[in-house]
Amino acid sequence: MADESAPKWREKMQELAGEIRRRDDFAVVHHYDADGCSAGAAMHKALLRDGKKVQRRWVKQLYKETISEIRGLGKNYVFVDFGAGQMEYLSEEFGDNLFVFDHHQGAKTGHRNNFSPFDFGINGGTEVSASGIAYLFAKELDNKNFDLLPLAVVGAVGDMQDYSGKLIGLNAEIVKEGKESGILKVENDLRLYGRVSRPLVQFLMYSTSPMLPELTANEENCRKFLRENGIETREGERWRTYIDLSREEKERLSTALVMHLDRFGVPEWKISELFGEVYSFPKEDAHSPCSEAKEYSTLINSCGRHSEADVAVEVCLGDRQDYYQQALALMAEHRRQLRDGIEYVKQKGIREEKNFYYFDAAGKIQESIVGVVAGMLYGSDMIQSNKPIIAIARNEDGTLKISGRATKELVHSGINLGLAFREICAEIGGVAEGGGHAVAAGLKLEEKDLKDFMQKLSAKLSEQLKAT
Repeated sequence: MADESAPKWREKMQELAGEIRRRDDFAVVHHYDADGCSAGAAMHKALLRDGKKVQRRWVKQLYKETISEIRGLGKNYVFVDFGAGQMEYLSEEFGDNLFVFDHHQGAKTGHRNNFSPFDFGINGGTEVSASGIAYLFAKELDNKNFDLLPLAVVGAVGDMQDYSGKLIGLNAEIVKEGKESGILKVENDLRLYGRVSRPLVQFLMYSTSPMLPELTANEENCRKFLRENGIETREGERWRTYIDLSREEKERLSTALVMHLDRFGVPEWKISELFGEVYSFPKEDAHSPCSEAKEYSTLINSCGRHSEADVAVEVCLGDRQDYYQQALALMAEHRRQLRDGIEYVKQKGIREEKNFYYFDAAGKIQESIVGVVAGMLYGSDMIQSNKPIIAIARNEDGTLKISGRATKELVHSGINLGLAFREICAEIGGVAEGGGHAVAAGLKLEEKDLKDFMQKLSAKLSEQLKAT
């Protein structure tokens, strides 16, 4: 029975929890990125704890033809981190045996087993991720699933929902709960990526958010910068990382970075991106990537992007032995392929249209990582941050995979790539399917429709900018 004092979204969760308790024989189907794997792991664990028979399957994208791959896995199908944009054919295929827990925006549907945060005035692009939804549902199923809370934070950070400097909305409520219980540590600190795993020189050298003038991509300058500020890079035979620094050293480094950026005329709002909330997990080994949300999400994402999402889920479920070692190896390979991808784009070049940049990497960069490569270009000197970047790759079935990335400044100016991609797919028809968030989106289409897509995208982006 629903709690009458609960917010409407929670009443819906309680309703769905009651429905799932009455059933058995489930198939959990999830996306392969950090949020999808975290959500899939949380949902799988919650159903197992409830005594259910559960199969689990990950897919890269939920297209119509994907249904044949998952049909027969169970009687009831639970889709997490996708489904909102595919409700029409999912409903036709699975009827009342369908459950969807998605944070992407989709068309309004009357299906009673569909949970969408947008139905309750909650922005699924910024305020809650699929893993957050899966965690909140798991807790409604049984409060002992509280221990799955770290997965909600990892998934949200993996989907860049902390881009404002901290998690907000329902995510912030989850963070508060984790902090109060001690399962999560929250600090206001330097937010550069690699606090746990990167030696200090690489910590500065690979910074792209924000770019550090004359430090990013310049190893010798980074060594000199640290030396001039009295920060040792080694401790005996071991390279020091940011978490090895004393409080005084951290403050000294932070102050030096602020002064450095100010000296290069970086605006104050950009300098402020250096700092914000950092989320870590005290129960993990302090030097493991699983101890810090950003690095944990990268570890999980690396597995999924290389078709090993099952390894990612096992790590999410607590494995710190064999699967964890596999995940570390996959992350090293992921980083190598990203470097190779950036190098390929540097050599081939980027084309500039009126409203976006684009590059064609079909057959050269894997479709599973081409969007990540596109996003990394904002930290290079190849493009400015004044337009979205579009990347073209090729799917295994011969269709094209289009990935789009934008900056938060572009989103604030009115750009919504997910909306544009959904509208264009509806207009093109055929095999064209896709969508996503304002800041990151993807779709597939036939090669013959590429020119039409480019023209429509330019028009859509113009409309979005004029509307603000």
